[in-house]
Amino acid sequence: MKRPRSMDDIPLPTALDLFAGAGGLSLGLHLAGWEVVGAFEYDRWAASTYRHNFPASTFQEADVREVDFSRFRGIDLLAGGPPCQPFSVAGKQLAREDPRDMVPQFLRAVKEARPRAFLMENVAGLWSTRNRGYVQLLIHNLRELGYSVYHHVLDAASYGVPQHRKRLFVVGLPKGTPFSFPAGTHGADTPFPLVTAGLALSNVPVDEPNTARVFYARQPVIRPSPWAGLLLNGQGRPINPNAPSLTVPASAGGNRTHILDPDGVLLEYHRHLLSGGKPRSGAVENVRRLTVRESARLQSFPDSFVFTGAKTKQYSQVGNAVPPLLARAVAGAIANALFDSSKSWANDESASELRLRLCEDLARQLYGTVQAIGATVG
Repeated sequence: MKRPRSMDDIPLPTALDLFAGAGGLSLGLHLAGWEVVGAFEYDRWAASTYRHNFPASTFQEADVREVDFSRFRGIDLLAGGPPCQPFSVAGKQLAREDPRDMVPQFLRAVKEARPRAFLMENVAGLWSTRNRGYVQLLIHNLRELGYSVYHHVLDAASYGVPQHRKRLFVVGLPKGTPFSFPAGTHGADTPFPLVTAGLALSNVPVDEPNTARVFYARQPVIRPSPWAGLLLNGQGRPINPNAPSLTVPASAGGNRTHILDPDGVLLEYHRHLLSGGKPRSGAVENVRRLTVRESARLQSFPDSFVFTGAKTKQYSQVGNAVPPLLARAVAGAIANALFDSSKSWANDESASELRLRLCEDLARQLYGTVQAIGATVG
């Protein structure tokens, strides 16, 4: 397979994105310097969004079960996040009994394409006690193909994403190749503080509002923290502006969409309940639910990234995505392990400048100043 070249005529490593969704993983790969030469996605709404944002990639709206991946022999990286509903704690957790389980298809793709490396992303629930044996069998089968396989659960907030979102990553490299998952860049004992939801949600472009109203719970569950417990109906939770957000769900769009409380209405209500006050009923005034663009900010998508389709489909695309900055961190670590850093594009100054330009918009959004670009680029 011919290796594409960058705008500065630097050979770039090639990648294939399975289960591409709207393109969060592809964007992270691009930010890390990979050239995504092909992508597959079955959902037509996510496919429309992907095409819009990645016109240069060869995209196929297809069921991966019907794709022969042997034609991609020679690809540097095969990446993908198989549908996670079978393993999500929010679902029925049927795992291998769930017909939506696409993990076997990822294994088949690796067998047929024999990439130099692979990257699989999934929900942290895949590494739970209940499902761990399934992952261990997968790792065994991947090792039988001649790869050294590494796995780890990472929190997106540790890599500059303004959201706590834990995901399992499984990485394969040529047998004997050492690899370390990227150290966190944000949080305690790191160069940068965690990116708060409040900072990330400042100066967000105007977007169509979410009209789902917020109602007090009839029987609120009170916790010492105003951000814990259940004070409201629905599964959308109030966002603490002074910390990374809770995980943005793929089910958002109605009363499962997280809530902004700019005037502290819910903080006052929490104090009221703690002091023995009676629960309130009806709609909560002066609070609102996140827009699609705000949800995308919490996932670390740049404002230039366009989501298409009905609003409910857009919320789903955002919530299903791999946070681009998290994907970038892991993809960068793979590139450093896979290529000779003394000769590869990874240390080339012009390639570094290209990645710097790609990260600039995100740095402005999440940190509010170009001087903080280093916090995003790492």
